[in-house]
Amino acid sequence: MNKKMTKTRIVSIFVIMLMLCTMLIVPNASAASSVKIGKAHYSVQIGDTKKIDATGTNLKWKSSDTSVVKVSSTGVITGVSMGRATVTASSGSSSASCEITCGYYKGIDVSTWNRDYTGGNGNSVNWKKVKAEGVDFAIIRAGFGWEDYPNQMDNQFLNNIKGCVENDIPFGLYFYSYAANTYQASLEANYLLRILRDYAPQYMDKITLPIAYDLEEEFMYTMDSTVFTDMIITFSNIIKAAGFDAMVYGNSGTFYNMDMSRLQANNITFWYAMWPNSPNFSSPETIGQTGIVPKIWQYASDGTVNGAGYKNGVDVNALYMMTATKSDFKDTQTQSTVASQGSNSATLKWTAANGARYNLYRCLLNDEGKMDATTRRWLYSGKKTSFEDTSMAYGKGYYYYTDTFYTGDFLDKDYQKVVSGSKKGTYVYNVYNGDCDLDSKITLHDAILAQEISISSIKSNSVQRYAADYDKNNVINLADSLIIQKLALKISS
Repeated sequence: MNKKMTKTRIVSIFVIMLMLCTMLIVPNASAASSVKIGKAHYSVQIGDTKKIDATGTNLKWKSSDTSVVKVSSTGVITGVSMGRATVTASSGSSSASCEITCGYYKGIDVSTWNRDYTGGNGNSVNWKKVKAEGVDFAIIRAGFGWEDYPNQMDNQFLNNIKGCVENDIPFGLYFYSYAANTYQASLEANYLLRILRDYAPQYMDKITLPIAYDLEEEFMYTMDSTVFTDMIITFSNIIKAAGFDAMVYGNSGTFYNMDMSRLQANNITFWYAMWPNSPNFSSPETIGQTGIVPKIWQYASDGTVNGAGYKNGVDVNALYMMTATKSDFKDTQTQSTVASQGSNSATLKWTAANGARYNLYRCLLNDEGKMDATTRRWLYSGKKTSFEDTSMAYGKGYYYYTDTFYTGDFLDKDYQKVVSGSKKGTYVYNVYNGDCDLDSKITLHDAILAQEISISSIKSNSVQRYAADYDKNNVINLADSLIIQKLALKISS
């Protein structure tokens, strides 16, 4: 009986141990949960943050390049510098990754040749899949040439517009040109607008990105540069008159034959095609040797985006964010165009910055002649580059400066960059020259004060010192006192 009991006990202990092992194993298996990330791609402004959508438990996060993008323990990414990195979320043996672009948006351009080849024959672009890939924008071909209306409309034009609208993907258009002169360019522009009005009137107000004039024909490389540039301006002016932004697409061959300064003066932006084997995203691409940064860089023609060209590839593009083109963010130099001389008013002007608006501020000067930031007063906000301040008080010194607000990020309309011009302002003293006691009159007392100020025998403020320096050579001496004395005697006589 003891032997039977021993066997029974052994069996019982074995069963208990087996149950304990099972209990220990199950939780470990569940800890390594399946990890999923919401999109294949996310974009972020330099200096901004964004939350990555992910599912899974006890997630651990890692960035492939923390000099470009950092990621927190909760999956919040921070854009550090321009570039591209991979962020990975992992839990146990399961992981998922996504591409992060910092300083630029990722987009595609499509035409009838781009299809969803999943499962064999190509169907229309699957914009739901494109959206899930995290594509930020699209440029859609509308048509080509100017003849045989409407048969030169891209036969996927309406499907592609509808797909973008339904999946909330910002988009623009492009139109392929065969024009050789301004008249033909005008026909092509009107052909495009006729397509929109006849076939897509309900979508016209959904076009938030520019309409691009696609110039690739070989004869355009060598045609007369003035005619070529005139063609672009003609097409673009018609497009802009219809309420759209204008852009020109080309490669090195066509861009070198354009007068790009004329195009910039006409508010025509650039879309540049250049496909290096290994694109460098650490700084904005420039158009050849021009030093000009395009708004959009088409960096490959064989990209892979699920739903839009698995078989033959798709054109992929970088649309630069505002923070990537920080060299364009310039502070403004504020100047007074008149010396007030007791007039209680001053006209201020400041340098213009393309596409910016301005805030003008005024601060009082302290006794040392430095700006007193605690007295800052807002005077003006807008796009003008001049302002007349008629609210000055006599006997006061002021410092004026402008902050410059840059807006215009195509896909982030609320984003703005503020550049302070506080170090490039202007000083204005509302006092008559020589009026050292600030009583708005020139008397012998002022001449005496000027002499005392010159030898620092009395305490004076910055406005008095400005008035005492009659010849404005930044030195107060006996010569200033004598000039003021002569002026006082002349006035009293």
